[in-house]
Order: sequence, then structure tokens, then C-alpha cells
Amino acid sequence: MGLSRRINLRLDPEQHAAVVAYGRRHGLRPSPAARHLIGEALAAAAPGGNPQPASLAALVAAEHAVLMVASVLPEGERRMQSLAQRATEAAEQRLAMLRDSAVDSDEAISR
Repeated sequence: MGLSRRINLRLDPEQHAAVVAYGRRHGLRPSPAARHLIGEALAAAAPGGNPQPASLAALVAAEHAVLMVASVLPEGERRMQSLAQRATEAAEQRLAMLRDSAVDSDEAISR
């Protein structure tokens, strides 16, 4: 892989130690470790990027809570299924709102 651009980057001591430790765990020197971490972060931040483990855990917890509530309510399973579409739409709207606010924040920072 030929590198085409150079970025001078200063890390605080904790960040530097974290990059070095990550590199050691994965058999990488600090610069390749930093490039790998930057690439992973950019891929995750891209629209449709890889979901983070915490996001997946939150989704599983939410689904578990819904199933627990449905199990104790009369006709809970039917209610859960009838509300599924509304819940999906509400979640999509919330995500769009969060993405818009993140873009606004990024634009404000870059000014």
C-alpha cells in the first residue's frame, strides 16, 4: 500500500498509550495501528457504517424489554405486532433527527 498523504498529528499521552497498546495487541507498530484505528472509525461513522457493539447491545436489551412486557399483558403479543410498524417509523425518525443534529454540530465545529 503506497501512502499518498501525510498528517502531522499530536496525541495526548493517554491517546498515545492507547494506540501503542492497541498496536502491541495486534502486532502493529504505532503508525499502522493509528491508520487502522482511523480507518475503522471512519467506516463506522459513514452512513450505514458498522454498528457498534454498544448499539447492538442496546437493541437487544430493548427487544428483550418489549418481549417481557408483551408476556405479561393481556393480548401482549398481538399488541406488540400491531405496534411494530409504528415503532419502526418512530425509530427511523429519531435516527434521522440525530443524524441531522450531528451534521449540524460537525458544520458548526468546522466553521
